[in-house]
Amino acid sequence: MPKSDPIIFLSHAAADKELVESFETLLSKSVGILSKDIFCSSLEGQGVPKGASFVDSIRDKAVVAKAVVALITPAYLDSAFCMAELGAAWALNTHRFPIVVPPNTFQVMDATLLGIVGVKLDNDDALGQMFEEVSEYVGVQLPATAVRSRAMREFMRGWPDLSSKLKGAQRIATEIHDDVVKARDKAIEERDSAEEALSRAEAHIKALEKAKDPADVARISKEFDDSSWEEELEAAFDEIRNLYWELGGPEIARLIIVERINRFMRPDGNAFGEQLDRAVELGVYDPEGVRWVDSHPEVDRLRDIVDSVTHLFAMNADIATTLNARGEKSDPGSIRFWETHL
Repeated sequence: MPKSDPIIFLSHAAADKELVESFETLLSKSVGILSKDIFCSSLEGQGVPKGASFVDSIRDKAVVAKAVVALITPAYLDSAFCMAELGAAWALNTHRFPIVVPPNTFQVMDATLLGIVGVKLDNDDALGQMFEEVSEYVGVQLPATAVRSRAMREFMRGWPDLSSKLKGAQRIATEIHDDVVKARDKAIEERDSAEEALSRAEAHIKALEKAKDPADVARISKEFDDSSWEEELEAAFDEIRNLYWELGGPEIARLIIVERINRFMRPDGNAFGEQLDRAVELGVYDPEGVRWVDSHPEVDRLRDIVDSVTHLFAMNADIATTLNARGEKSDPGSIRFWETHL
């Protein structure tokens, strides 16, 4: 490789020069290369030679560099030229090592780098690991651990001041914007739904206050009844029943529900016999740790269903009123509710 050919192309926004200067020092000391081996257009002696075409020089260095290290700052996302540098690295199949600079998040990886794995600049452990990978990839000897540690400590000491001077983005990626718009629309939909439910509940309460006897209460409750919650409840109960044999049996499901709504109960091997043995076999229950296995997908799903039913009652006071009028159990915080409905 000719002497003028860089080992690493440091892709960055010109607006971030102070950060780039500090990071370039960290990069050279952590990877084990000299500054002359890093092409950096913002640093004197490491960028475009005097009198040369800026665009042509950038293109030529991007072609011969072994790897591209990109500092993805807010200003970077605003720069069409920076985006072009990334596009060139992608087209040339140059290995890219993206570093997301706060306040940017990993969401920009999907929006800008098609999901390429990167690290956050303020995560010194992940950053150090990336430098090791860069060193190995470009084929240079990794510096001594003490040298790399000192360089990292020095950079991190200056990071709070550097981060305070970063310019904010003037625009955002389309994908991020679309996600925020979707979140907003969902929030508006949920708000409208909650307002409608509140209006119905208030009207229901007023009607009930005028009721003279249980028959009137039942009639009014039926009048204000929204069958959607009944469908949600029945769907939840059906799903729990379908989980029985994935958990070991109905008694195992009952014990997990008891734990979720109240307290843990140690399964009795004599009482539950084959169901408990099956729960152990399925990895649902850990007899040595005397606990349900939290990571088991069916255990986790059952708990989620219990939580969703409890939330449904909390969001719709009419459910308990209607069930009470029918003489049915209406407190999802009681195991009797689950026993009777299941």
